Amino acid sequence: MKELKRDLDHQIWKLIKLHGLQEKKILVALSGGVDSVALLRVLSKVHKKESLGACYFHHGEDSNQTYRKEAQVFCEKLCKKLKVTFFSLKSSELAKSEAQYRDLRYAALQRLVKEESFDCIATGHHRDDLLETRILRLIRGTGGQGLQAMQIHQPGIFRPLLEVTKKDLKKYLREEKLKALEDPSNRSVDPLRNWLRSDWLKALEKRSRGSVESLARSLETIAQELDGRVRGDLLQENEAYTTQGVSRSFYLTLTPSEQRRLLAQYLFSLEKKDFTQAHLEEIQKRLDKPQKVITFKVGKCQWDVNAEQIKVQS
Repeated sequence: MKELKRDLDHQIWKLIKLHGLQEKKILVALSGGVDSVALLRVLSKVHKKESLGACYFHHGEDSNQTYRKEAQVFCEKLCKKLKVTFFSLKSSELAKSEAQYRDLRYAALQRLVKEESFDCIATGHHRDDLLETRILRLIRGTGGQGLQAMQIHQPGIFRPLLEVTKKDLKKYLREEKLKALEDPSNRSVDPLRNWLRSDWLKALEKRSRGSVESLARSLETIAQELDGRVRGDLLQENEAYTTQGVSRSFYLTLTPSEQRRLLAQYLFSLEKKDFTQAHLEEIQKRLDKPQKVITFKVGKCQWDVNAEQIKVQS
């Protein structure tokens, strides 16, 4: 579990560096739930405290107001404990749908970003959220563009947890000895997303263990293939890859999804096709080490890595 904590901290630090956010002011959208609490904790460790803030948005006096008041107090105490500047906002109108809740929240956060000179909003959307969004869009008749869904970074928004499961976020909080709240409205099966989360996906996993993870990986792979922003043939940007392997310096300039795409292209070029997304993620994890020389085996391939090259032994 300590390895998970260390890996997650390092992963988020890398994303901050990759997207040039080291000197940027980041505002965390803090709800008190597992995902946003874990996000705030990670950022409080890997980002400058003076460049970090958190905001709780109160959705108003409706049937869920008791919980919201509790969550606001909880978030304020958490920020005080972590020494992070805390802001609270409250809606002047009651929303009538999930979409309205989201729109009101983001509009308020964007105003705060401008008023307090933040550079972006960080949200706790995680891998499970991304899977649910993609399935919902498929249900509603989306094309390939809909599968691309959320991105880790785009102007004004930072979602560094998109490759992390909620299960791992819960483990992370246990290791950090931090608690989170559960919004009672999340237990409602009225919204389609909540039904999908609490009923359909659990039933699928019970029927076929591992199928939810496989589905998430499959949709991610399809989205990457359809995403025009990912360079089509990353391998051709490496000279002499067939004999010398992949340039390690080039690999390190890529986003996590591009890294996996490059590794897949490299393996295909060697006519090694018996690998999965899980293998690519494991290789990626092994390569994410500071050592100049690394040797490891994943699947049926022996990898030899030095400061310049990433190579599979023939």
